[in-house]
Amino acid sequence: MQRYKKIGFLTVLWILSILLSGCSTQGMLAVGSDKTLPRITQVKHIVSKSSVGFEWSAIKDNRVKGIKVYRAIPQNTKDQRYTKIATISNRYATHFVDKKIVSNQNYLYTFTTYSLLKESLPGTVIKVQTHEALEPVSFIKVYNRAKGVIKVLWNPHPSPEISDYIIERKISGGKWKYLARVRGRLMPEYIDKSAAIGYGYSYRVIARSSSRVRALPSEASTIVVK
Repeated sequence: MQRYKKIGFLTVLWILSILLSGCSTQGMLAVGSDKTLPRITQVKHIVSKSSVGFEWSAIKDNRVKGIKVYRAIPQNTKDQRYTKIATISNRYATHFVDKKIVSNQNYLYTFTTYSLLKESLPGTVIKVQTHEALEPVSFIKVYNRAKGVIKVLWNPHPSPEISDYIIERKISGGKWKYLARVRGRLMPEYIDKSAAIGYGYSYRVIARSSSRVRALPSEASTIVVK
């Protein structure tokens, strides 16, 4: 009976270890490490404004079931903490694209291979610097055009990458909320008929590229609706 209790306890510990998602360079491996599993040490990468792409050589070891991808924001600590962002359950895969990045940010990436119950030691750490954010729209102005009608004007963004604009609005002291989308880089106006008379509103415009990368928000322009 004692033997079965011991086995059950060890099983629970094993399951809990798998469920751990936070990790560090020291405690990255959820199940346990196997130094004989192949490490991914040669990784090429390319950065765009909205994603980072990676490429590595094919894994030939038949024990490997797949690849895990870890990412971190650099910290001034000895114990750099990583988070697993993807599990690729196919050892034949040689590419991965991370689309959940922000502009003007440093990242660290590392890859591991895994077998049925074990994980390799972390591979080479790849340092990535994402691109600067697109510049904001340079001019915005709002006008009362009729009773309860607000006209928002701005300068078209100079970048040919821009495909549309996101208009955001907030009431005095409130939070920015999505109001509308204006298509076309050269379309520089929006008419708002939903503002309540007597209230103060702020408006801002965010240019967006065809790949859905947002520029920095414009300055806010404020008006009291008449």
